[in-house]
Amino acid sequence: MTGNAGENENPREGDGMSPDQKAAHDLLTELRTRISTQRLPYQYGVEARALESLWEIFGLTRKAIKDNLGCQEFAQTATTMLNVVLRPVTAKWHRAKEAGLLDSRDGANDFRIDLAQVREKLVAFAEHLQMLAYGKVIPDELGLEVLSQAQLQAVFLPLEFGQDEGIAAHANPSCTPEKCINADEGAEILARRLAVGLDANETNAIGLALSGGGIRSATFCLGVVQVLADRGLMKDFDYLSTVSGGGYTGSFITSVIGTGGALDELARPFGPDTDAVRHVRQNAKYLSAVDLKHRWLMITGTLSGMIMNWIAPLCVLSLLALLATYLGAGMTHDFWSKATLTLSIVTLITVYLSGFSLRAGATAQSGAVVVAVAAGAALACTLMFAIEWGFVQFDALWDSKITGSVALSVVAAPALARYLPVFRSEKFRKNFLRVALYAAGFVVPILAVAVLYLLRELGRMSIDPTASWFNPIHHVPGIAVLGCVFLFSLFFSLLGLDVNLTGPHKLYRDALARTFVRPKTGGPTMPLASLNASGRAPYHLINAAVNLPSSTSQVLRDRKADFFLFSKHWIGSKAVRYSRTRAWAAKNAEVDLATAMAISGAAASPHMGLGSMPTLSALMTLLNVRLGYWIANPREQTFWDFPGFTCLVREMFGIGMAEKNAWLNVSDGGHIENMGVYELLKRRCKFIVCVDGEADPESTFHGKLTLVRHAQIDLGIRIEPRLDDMRPDPKSRFSKTHAQLFRVIYPATMDGRTEGIGLMLYLKLSLTGNEAELLKRYRLLHPDFPHQSTLDQFYDEEQFEAYRQLGVHVAEGTFSPALMTSNARPASVQEWFRQLSCNMLEPFEA
Repeated sequence: MTGNAGENENPREGDGMSPDQKAAHDLLTELRTRISTQRLPYQYGVEARALESLWEIFGLTRKAIKDNLGCQEFAQTATTMLNVVLRPVTAKWHRAKEAGLLDSRDGANDFRIDLAQVREKLVAFAEHLQMLAYGKVIPDELGLEVLSQAQLQAVFLPLEFGQDEGIAAHANPSCTPEKCINADEGAEILARRLAVGLDANETNAIGLALSGGGIRSATFCLGVVQVLADRGLMKDFDYLSTVSGGGYTGSFITSVIGTGGALDELARPFGPDTDAVRHVRQNAKYLSAVDLKHRWLMITGTLSGMIMNWIAPLCVLSLLALLATYLGAGMTHDFWSKATLTLSIVTLITVYLSGFSLRAGATAQSGAVVVAVAAGAALACTLMFAIEWGFVQFDALWDSKITGSVALSVVAAPALARYLPVFRSEKFRKNFLRVALYAAGFVVPILAVAVLYLLRELGRMSIDPTASWFNPIHHVPGIAVLGCVFLFSLFFSLLGLDVNLTGPHKLYRDALARTFVRPKTGGPTMPLASLNASGRAPYHLINAAVNLPSSTSQVLRDRKADFFLFSKHWIGSKAVRYSRTRAWAAKNAEVDLATAMAISGAAASPHMGLGSMPTLSALMTLLNVRLGYWIANPREQTFWDFPGFTCLVREMFGIGMAEKNAWLNVSDGGHIENMGVYELLKRRCKFIVCVDGEADPESTFHGKLTLVRHAQIDLGIRIEPRLDDMRPDPKSRFSKTHAQLFRVIYPATMDGRTEGIGLMLYLKLSLTGNEAELLKRYRLLHPDFPHQSTLDQFYDEEQFEAYRQLGVHVAEGTFSPALMTSNARPASVQEWFRQLSCNMLEPFEA
């Protein structure tokens, strides 16, 4: 590219030119313009082609020797270079190329290391050839870096962190919650930096985001965190933002480091395990029962909660049975069919009369009211006809072999599937749950109708004066018994039903806490307001979703939820507003770390934000598949100190779930944003490490691109992802790389801060083909690895280690010497990102 030494002295013009000079000149014309003597940019270079270029040097050298008979010195020097320097490299990587290893960026990192070393020797060889051909050496200039110094400087300008405090911050500095949140979090971060020996300033916040994905993501994230801790970089993270399964590992970090544990307790990625990590490994099957007694308690607890929840529907059904008993007294289904026909005719007449009244000048509203009344009456008669006709058919149906026990077994199956070891097979579990939900969807309405008719039959029972006193039920009018059923179910629903306790949340929470909440000191619970007593842990942001399908905001109705945050100082969301953490309570108790972690991971819920299925909400509520949680809004007054009957009805039908309610339903943060990055972007973090462990077998990057969309719409923040190299090859199903570095463009804020640039390192749960044999074997046995279903929460030692080791492999790849070209062991996250930027960022307008 730059060789011009022969322009003044062309050896072919002189009669005294030797064969060695000619041969050296011929090879130099090829060698000096090849990648073998120039750097191969990580952003653009193709490693397989670079290896081919090295191979071609053999043929070019042979040709130069053949064409220049008598070039003894050149032949000796060139042959030594080929056999001693070049051949070991080409031989080593020939088989790897045939195996497709060089098609992957990550797989080719070791080749780049060898290429850089051989390049130095080839440059020295080229200079020797210059001396042989021309009698002097003029070193060739190297090509320019892909990223200019101006661009690199623009990327690393300091960025003040904190949420946008808004225009109101100028007029009244104390009026915005964002200002108070910034002050509290800023004080925590500055104190943490001082505690770990870092400079305390208000710029360049560093965040670690651990995504959702159940125990799969938790284990993958654990491997990444172990590498960061082993390399001494965990001390640099100011924020730890977690969602769902990532929150398991995040809570583990917070509970260990925040209570005085050393960062080294998170390390040793290559073993042996620290005591803390060993505990997590041994308890990874957190939903598995310890013994038969424990399993029996889990099953009975789930069933009893489901049955207690049914008291609320029983109240509704008994009320309907009472009304039907009174209204249907002496009236057969024939009467109601005639009434339905008559009122339907009346409704049609009112429609025509309404049309004529409009021509006469009447208002449309008055005519609509008349039509609505008539139509309502016709509908009521239709309902009574259906009830009475069904009641006649009920006896025949009830006499069949379909028993109540079978129906109850079908209804209970979906709720129990997660706790029984017989369902460990992922394929069997998925198929079983699918069939069980369909069966329950068919059985539950039939069972509800059957209960209604049984209650109706009870209401029609009369006193039998000849009955024995040993059967006292016959001495009480059935309508009185039915009334007692209604009053009892109403009383229990209003005063005794706490839907947070009848759901599986507590069982789920306690199981997670036993595995992942491991405080070095203190009691078994860790109130959020008391987190990080040591002052050395990152400020933990636990992401959830508050379900608001009835919101007055069109945006929130479309999303059906808003971002909900749990943290040490503040809890809430923009829609429901933020309040001090100690102000939030459930059953008059402070919110603790385990509760927030379980809420953040409440994936199976009747309401799931963007993933809600309204048609299944009622069924999932009845089946008690409801890991979500009801939390009291401290800004609204509530008569009850626990969520009861009305909350269950709202959860069942999705009504009355708005931001102004006294009780709010919160669930998995992945229901609105599964990366855990959104809150870090709001705080304008300079450097973000995003660990994506969600299930993405089709590589659609759903979670990542949902984040990109939300950030653009809500915050005006642009993320520049380039995902082509992360999409797997259709045949091999291997990606080219696990990691990409993105620029994050922060806009100017309303409180006066200028626009800025951040960096996000995105680590994807994926395979590139250069993994260890343990991972290759596991994939051979489990072809859906590493995207096994989140339904599988029963990880044995082999499965746990496969995902943990994959996390270690992915994180270690970002410290490859091919990327760490100036310092193989960076001392800080900023230095690490600077070297990554030089090799992974593409040019842009500075």
